[in-house]
Amino acid sequence: MSDNHELPAYSEIDELLKQSGAMQEPAESHGLLSALLCAGKEPIPTWLSELHPEQHDADLLAKEARETLEGFAAVVKVQLQGADFSYELMVPADDESLPNRVLALAQWCQGFYLGLGIAGIDDLKKLPEDSREVVKDMTEIAGVENYAEETEQQPASEEDEAAYAELVEYLRVGVLLIFEELSKPKNVTEH
Repeated sequence: MSDNHELPAYSEIDELLKQSGAMQEPAESHGLLSALLCAGKEPIPTWLSELHPEQHDADLLAKEARETLEGFAAVVKVQLQGADFSYELMVPADDESLPNRVLALAQWCQGFYLGLGIAGIDDLKKLPEDSREVVKDMTEIAGVENYAEETEQQPASEEDEAAYAELVEYLRVGVLLIFEELSKPKNVTEH
């Protein structure tokens, strides 16, 4: 894993998750981690325990993969906290079929929503208004799993590709907004 604060390849995280015995897909696990980081509740240990509820220290391959996943989580945390807005979603690369990318995006949204619930934000009314709107949109996006099955045989149009890219960017910026809003001190009054 590189030290340049860029996410590794989707396939690399997929392999790590499988090696460590996790059942989640890379996009879902990244969405879950992102939500936990936004909520700030011991995010990395909570994320790892969600990925591996029955981790055994005797399994050296799983332990090594888990340590690498800790490094991955640290990169995601740095991306979220950085002033350079370098945070990015863990979704398949553009050379993957659009239906597969849409499915991964739906899984990412499901993971984010699950992460909010694990962090104790199970009522969207607890979120600031702008963040609440982004999360509501995520729940809509999470429901598009059938799109991948329905459109697998159809080539993607330029409009579809552009819409997907806009959606990814909207979610990326939305997560940064949620992180900022949830990171604000609660008792500060603005003048």
